Amino acid sequence: MFELGSAPVFWKTMNGLPPSSGENLKLFYNPAANKLVPNEEFGIAFNGGFNQPIMCGGEPRAMLRKVRGKADPPFYTIQICVPKHAVNLIFSFTNGVDWDGPYRLQFQVHNGWRNKPIEFFNEGLAEELSKEGACEKAIFPDTDIIVTRCAMIGNLSIEGGDRCDLDLVSGCMDPSSHLYNPLANVDDGTCPIEMED
Repeated sequence: MFELGSAPVFWKTMNGLPPSSGENLKLFYNPAANKLVPNEEFGIAFNGGFNQPIMCGGEPRAMLRKVRGKADPPFYTIQICVPKHAVNLIFSFTNGVDWDGPYRLQFQVHNGWRNKPIEFFNEGLAEELSKEGACEKAIFPDTDIIVTRCAMIGNLSIEGGDRCDLDLVSGCMDPSSHLYNPLANVDDGTCPIEMED
């Protein structure tokens, strides 16, 4: 049982069953349990990979910070989309200076693959993860901060959550209009339509 404050790592699957190959899961990390002080800039980052040799290691990925009120320290989450050929995930957490780990999470594999040699899994995993963007899709921050569209004023939206300009000022953006607002960066339709006779 995961008790925030005592257990540093906990996982939760979408279906409530033990972690399996080809399924999604969420990892939770409580840095207070191991006295890992979060970095002021990014908090805690996750670094890990599937099988051995480690695949999808690379740079640590920032985790989503979950605030639990003033009395309890925050914890951090990350989503894992487990590849079909992954048999385990070996991972650690860092604040940029200190590390906590490694931890190991074993996956249940499909019944038909239970007696296959590790080479079978490593070759299949290498093929799965060789596709462009595969590692980013396998290990990513919690969906709460994955934004694909930005909500703007009214029913307008703009693509690209990572490039959202949240300093929105609505108004008339036509410089020839007497209602022109030089600070506006979202046209709200208040410019009068010039009717030609």
